[in-house]
Amino acid sequence: MQDISSDFSQAWARFQALDTIRLLTDTLESEWTRGRSDYLAFLVPVLDPHARTHIARAVDAIRNIPGVEPYPESYWHITIKGAGFRVERPTADEEVGAADVPRLIAEARNLLAGEQAFEAQIGLAGGFPEVVIFEVLDNGRVRDLNAKLLQSVPGLASYPIDGAAFLPHVSIARFTSTEGLGQLKEALAHLRRQPPGPAFRITEIQLISAHLSAAAPTFELLASYPLQVGS
Repeated sequence: MQDISSDFSQAWARFQALDTIRLLTDTLESEWTRGRSDYLAFLVPVLDPHARTHIARAVDAIRNIPGVEPYPESYWHITIKGAGFRVERPTADEEVGAADVPRLIAEARNLLAGEQAFEAQIGLAGGFPEVVIFEVLDNGRVRDLNAKLLQSVPGLASYPIDGAAFLPHVSIARFTSTEGLGQLKEALAHLRRQPPGPAFRITEIQLISAHLSAAAPTFELLASYPLQVGS
């Protein structure tokens, strides 16, 4: 069942109440792909060294919990909008034709050219049914960009978690079993008693192709979109 919480406190309450989670074998990176392995997404890599240090400490606190598999540092990012699977001949709503990708890149560039750079902050640790996360605090900018891309760029996949339900986050681990769920909840509750993490400036959005497999996804950069930086 998808978590369609509209705020982080609600998402955390739902995670605490979970007795089952979505394992790696039933997520975007495995069976759900149905043979597809090329997923397009607009995102922001987390490159700020202070933010990365903060995240790394939390990863160290959960990495030995059974059933928890941390993502590598190269994967840490804030998704803006999932675009869909790139395929030669689309047959489903969540697919983008390979021939349509240049158009998608150009239309997104027209939309994002007028967007201002903004500040984001690493918030509290938490969880969704399929991943361990850090919340991202940004005064609603990521949610706004998510909705603008969905409304203005034809052909993007639409998901229940888009728009008003979109919760910006950094995924830091996925699940391989339910064995350590109780231990994970306790560890995350402890982490949530710590202050939020560092703030950093977001000055660019990327369109990437995530190559999905049983291993952690790897990213191929397709386009970069600089945001306007005030003088």
